[in-house]
Amino acid sequence: MRKTYRQHCGLARALDALGERWTLLVVRQLLLGPRRYSELSAELLGITTNLLAKRLREMESAGIVERRPAPPPARGEVYALTEAGRELEPAIMALGRWGGRFMTGGPGPGDRVDLGWALLASKRRYRGGVSLVAELRQGDRVFELELEPTRALVSEGPSSRADLVVVGDLPALVGLLRGAGEQLREKGALQVSGSATSFRKLTRAFADRDLHFGVVMEPGSGV
Repeated sequence: MRKTYRQHCGLARALDALGERWTLLVVRQLLLGPRRYSELSAELLGITTNLLAKRLREMESAGIVERRPAPPPARGEVYALTEAGRELEPAIMALGRWGGRFMTGGPGPGDRVDLGWALLASKRRYRGGVSLVAELRQGDRVFELELEPTRALVSEGPSSRADLVVVGDLPALVGLLRGAGEQLREKGALQVSGSATSFRKLTRAFADRDLHFGVVMEPGSGV
């Protein structure tokens, strides 16, 4: 039996469903798109196989995640957020912003950094007013970043409708999200395919502040 606070309060009920260790980090990963069990296990370093299985069962029972057939040509199943799970995004974003106060000085020894987390954080820094789709490539990882006039959408995977493609390492792509894309392109740290106008819009789309979720980059310092 799961523990419960046994309090008739929305916050207590939310913590009954979400308050266990790793649960919100599973939600964070699934905000980037459906994941196989093996992918979640690899991305959530430190969680045991038994504990991940338990958390996913609990989240399914609470209606936060669901299993779906993997998109063809892949086989098997993936885990995805339900509508109720997707409704957690504003709370995840607010917690990420609040937690940024504990991230001064950059990543510590052994801290993992991740482009997906930086892209999630960039959603709350989006200035608005832009319409374009960009594909960002870091090694074997590929993300689609769609900018609409009132919101930014991020998903992991290739884009079939990208206006431009940007390739770089983690520090360079984080620098792009911090507004340094033009300089990084001139230095050769970013390779861009697409119109100069679209790239310029992308470089100016995000406010240079509040970049958390595990990535901090100062000019010239790397990540």
